[in-house]
Amino acid sequence: MTTISVGEIMEIAAGEAAAYAAEGGPDLDERVTALAERLEGLIDSPTVNAARYLAALIERLDAATIALAAPDEAKRGQPSEAELHSQRLFFAALGDHFRRRLAPT
Repeated sequence: MTTISVGEIMEIAAGEAAAYAAEGGPDLDERVTALAERLEGLIDSPTVNAARYLAALIERLDAATIALAAPDEAKRGQPSEAELHSQRLFFAALGDHFRRRLAPT
């Protein structure tokens, strides 16, 4: 069985964040939970160190959140400020979801 890479997960998350933002940002918690459950199904494997994998994913999600906070004004075709804000919220919420999963119970 092959495990999906963190980069591939980020591509999926970026697509979902863009769709969420384009739709005006409805139901953030529901969408993040649904995506996280789908992604967890792709991540869970006996050969994967889940803690290290999720730590790397959280790091990438945090980097995306920060990058979206400082958009490149000169870039053509960039989403509106409201869409960028919604995408930032989506990445931050997804990162928080995975942080909770890593937290000791």
